[in-house]
Amino acid sequence: MAAKDAEMPAHHALSEEIQEIAKHLGTLRKDIEGLTGSVKRAGGHQADRVQDAASESLAAIETSVRRNPTQALGIALGIGFIVGVVLRR
Repeated sequence: MAAKDAEMPAHHALSEEIQEIAKHLGTLRKDIEGLTGSVKRAGGHQADRVQDAASESLAAIETSVRRNPTQALGIALGIGFIVGVVLRR
């Protein structure tokens, strides 16, 4: 029984350390969740910017094709020919 009494303070100290570690892990988890939310928001803003840039580029291409349809057709044929030659090799 004396051995069990001697182990009690060590067991109590270990239990307190475990509780302290659990508290730190909880804080760490909250910090990681906050960081994850920040990354999601930043990623969402970047996706919006890319979508806006793509829409602007598409509008510029459509405008160019409407102004010069013959030139656009010639460019498309030329690109198609080059791609065909490259893929054939």
